[in-house]
Amino acid sequence: MDKVCEACKTLPPIVDQDSYNEKGGYEDVNGFNCYIAAPQPTPETGILFVYDIFGYFKQTLQGADILALTDPGHVVVMPDFFFGKPMDVELFESPEGKEALGSFFQNEANMDKTKTNALKVLDGLKEKFPTVKKWGIFGLCWGGKASTVISKDATSGFAASAQAHPAMLDPKDFADFPIPHLCLSSMHEDKGDAEEINNILNNRNDGSHGKIYPNDIHGWMGARSNLKNEAERQSYESGYAEVVEFFKKTLG
Repeated sequence: MDKVCEACKTLPPIVDQDSYNEKGGYEDVNGFNCYIAAPQPTPETGILFVYDIFGYFKQTLQGADILALTDPGHVVVMPDFFFGKPMDVELFESPEGKEALGSFFQNEANMDKTKTNALKVLDGLKEKFPTVKKWGIFGLCWGGKASTVISKDATSGFAASAQAHPAMLDPKDFADFPIPHLCLSSMHEDKGDAEEINNILNNRNDGSHGKIYPNDIHGWMGARSNLKNEAERQSYESGYAEVVEFFKKTLG
């Protein structure tokens, strides 16, 4: 925990979602529009950031910038896997939301398609950033599940992976997991599954770690976070500090 507190001191100031202006820009990578967060001139490490089902939100883009601007300064890339058609927040919260979400998972958020697309983006990133020696992958909610499914394949090319308030949490995903992994669960994930995963990760000796944030909602590091609320802002900061520390340890 002390290292996480130290990491908090190095993070850029957290700005509320209405006031934040992203520090990076958008570029095409192998046919995918990608947000590239505050790129370093010659980065040696990189992170593929998989957003949640709501796509590009200020809170999520700020998270990408935090990872890019905080020592050691990774290049952080967030592809638009939904091609400009993320899940609509108002529809998600409506009576028709459950049916709409099921359709969204079968189509735009199909996991097999996402894995194929992520590896295609990674191929393009290796060409675009030839100085990067190690790539990690990090995801929120649905993106957390995607990061796990992609990186549990030992041939994926990722050196470490992480997820926060993950969707579809499943301890079976972590049997013989090939690389270091960080899992930050919220109060809304199944506690038994989260504790089982934490036990697996915390008993490895490769930098893996699992933790439950018992007072924070599913989405506290992404689109559903309210950074105008001081308690939520502090949890957001703490979560990203843990991700920073994890990738500093596992990517260098």
